[in-house]
Amino acid sequence: MKSSHSHSKFEKVVGQIRHIILEDGLIPGDKLPSERELSERLSVARSSVREALRALELLGLIETKRGEGTFLRDFRDHRLIELLSTFILQTDEKKQDVIRTKEIVELGCLSFVIQQGNLEEELSIIAEEMKTDDYTEEEFFSSMMELCGNELLRKIWMIVSDYAASFYRVDRMVNSKPHFFHLIEQLKMKNMQAIFEAYKQLS
Repeated sequence: MKSSHSHSKFEKVVGQIRHIILEDGLIPGDKLPSERELSERLSVARSSVREALRALELLGLIETKRGEGTFLRDFRDHRLIELLSTFILQTDEKKQDVIRTKEIVELGCLSFVIQQGNLEEELSIIAEEMKTDDYTEEEFFSSMMELCGNELLRKIWMIVSDYAASFYRVDRMVNSKPHFFHLIEQLKMKNMQAIFEAYKQLS
């Protein structure tokens, strides 16, 4: 049976590999650094890296192709965020940091949207889609991310949103749909201060 020290060390290595995945901007299908490179970057034994990679592979988060290397699988399908959040979201302060980061990314996206020229038609289409009962906050901001045209920002938002969803599952669209419609109108007017105020009304 492993000691608590060995278990915490294993968790640390898994968390560090997760950080490298994010730091290197890896997406599903991308190749992970080799065991040797991971060992050097993390300053841990290759056996520790191998153990962490084996665990991630058993969970279906990565896959090893003989003669090619280890590749990242689709974390959204395999709920990587929920599985690894147990290692990094253990305090209320950290959870609040995630929520605040999500808000910063979403406001940044909205600021990009109003710089993309005339999007009134696209925004009107989104407003029509919002009238359906099952339309969600995630769908709204996913559409906003497409409009802003910044792929890196979209990927960051997806990751942060999944982190937030692992402990905070309130869909603001349910209770604040009128505020979302108001936000759409402010986006059409390209008034960033009004957009900021409208965003803050979401709850």
